[in-house]
Amino acid sequence: MAMHFTVTGTLELHPPVPLAQLWELIDGGPFQVAPHAITKPELAALLDQAKWVLVPDIDSGTDSEGRPQRIKHLHVKDPSVYSFTVLHRLIDLVTCTGEAHQARGELRYAGDCEGEVGTITPGPDPIWH
Repeated sequence: MAMHFTVTGTLELHPPVPLAQLWELIDGGPFQVAPHAITKPELAALLDQAKWVLVPDIDSGTDSEGRPQRIKHLHVKDPSVYSFTVLHRLIDLVTCTGEAHQARGELRYAGDCEGEVGTITPGPDPIWH
């Protein structure tokens, strides 16, 4: 049964992932890339609109078109997403980043049923705690 969740948190992509490796996620998908050197207030505003935001590694610089070279974090602030959608997005993220990169950290979730709260650890088969 699918449930609506509120999902929030930040995952670190280690080592940072080349942006080109993530095109499938951002080309018409639910993930959006933040501009290089985004400020905290700008990121907060972008999260309110985009919900799933890939944040550049500030040390990697940009390409000739101003796009970030590498992505270091995924920030999530999604107030209403189906549980199966979260699962598919995390699997897609891990698939695109490949075995050479890890998504470190956890996302917090709260379901629309009382007491349905916990964390999600990403991986090829995300773990719900």
